[in-house]
Amino acid sequence: MEHNISKDDERRRKQREKAYKKTCDEYLSEIKGLRERSDYLTEFEYFLNLSQKPLQSAELKNRVNKDLIALFCIQAPLELFDALDLHAIKLTGGSHAAQRLSVSSLPVLMCPMLKSYIGSLGFEEEGARAYAATILPTTCDWVVKFPEIVKGKIANLHYLELPHVKQTEKSQSRWLEEIFDLKIFLENLTGRKLQRQNLISSQKKYMEIWGSFQELIACKRKNILADIWFTVIANTFMLDKVDVWHEKLKLLLDRLQTAVIQENPYKVFLAGSPIIFPNLKILQLIEQAGMSVCADDLCSSERIFPGATLYSDASVYGILKALAERNHKACICPTFTDNDRRVNNILRLTSENNIKGVIFHILKGCHPYDIESITIEEKLKNQGIKFLKLETDYVKEDSQNILTRLEAFKQTL
Repeated sequence: MEHNISKDDERRRKQREKAYKKTCDEYLSEIKGLRERSDYLTEFEYFLNLSQKPLQSAELKNRVNKDLIALFCIQAPLELFDALDLHAIKLTGGSHAAQRLSVSSLPVLMCPMLKSYIGSLGFEEEGARAYAATILPTTCDWVVKFPEIVKGKIANLHYLELPHVKQTEKSQSRWLEEIFDLKIFLENLTGRKLQRQNLISSQKKYMEIWGSFQELIACKRKNILADIWFTVIANTFMLDKVDVWHEKLKLLLDRLQTAVIQENPYKVFLAGSPIIFPNLKILQLIEQAGMSVCADDLCSSERIFPGATLYSDASVYGILKALAERNHKACICPTFTDNDRRVNNILRLTSENNIKGVIFHILKGCHPYDIESITIEEKLKNQGIKFLKLETDYVKEDSQNILTRLEAFKQTL
């Protein structure tokens, strides 16, 4: 019996090693292609170095010199973690190869982003237990069921029960309670009391980063910065000390002041499921079809910051209330019921930037976006905006078919 267990362990070890090598090759292949682009700048190198391999929690912990908090989705205010001397990191997966380690035990139509992340857990000895805690906002069903799927591989799990109706006083009050419960959980976890001055300092720090990020978005709007670079940069947020990341971003912004505007009459808006490095397939195919993405509403891209924080009450309660409202009321996740703001945002940006078409990208198994695409398509077409829905998975085999559809869509613009 012991001999059989040993053979099984050895087989699994070899599978992990093989999958890890293929995953690393996948990352390096994408980075090689990015470095060979005609619009490559040396200021991109910092962000590429952060992207060169799957997330290693031990390395990140040493880099930031803080305990790590694992996050799913963007509802938890980062300022709260920072004020308690914790470093939050959003758990995602964009590798085609990594998900092969997990597919045999998971539903076929499960979110490929989570499949990929679950597969990558096998690349680290401690897996999800390497984090001081894992915070799960109750957004989509896959996230809610994640702890059950990974069968107890998470330490110190804390749910943020997300009210899916935003605009009622009852739901806003309930969400504020959740944020204060999170505060208490983190205080108990760290043995530290949240200090008002630390929270003010963290809020100011993230507002400054948000301001620089808005400048980066403006460069994308003007076609000074290609969306593929924008996505790579956004994907690296939280992969280093946020102060260091911000300084590198400001250096890039300085360089972009002298960049040449690349005119492209075929400007599109990209909506739908997140795009996670190294899965840049959709962005590459849109470029190949001759179009440029100058605006998006992806939670992995332009929406990594929910927005600015405004408060008149500088107490801990007042600031946390402002943070709670920003991360709830300003969020346009498709899991919310009252989500007219998403459509209004698309209409405003397409009008302001002379965008004639919207590409709606859906990962197979991403049910909230799939359902919402029906309503959005109807509303946008009623406004005369061209709409293309693309459903795909973490595979390359459908690239030619998608490219053909994108080229046909371009002709309608």
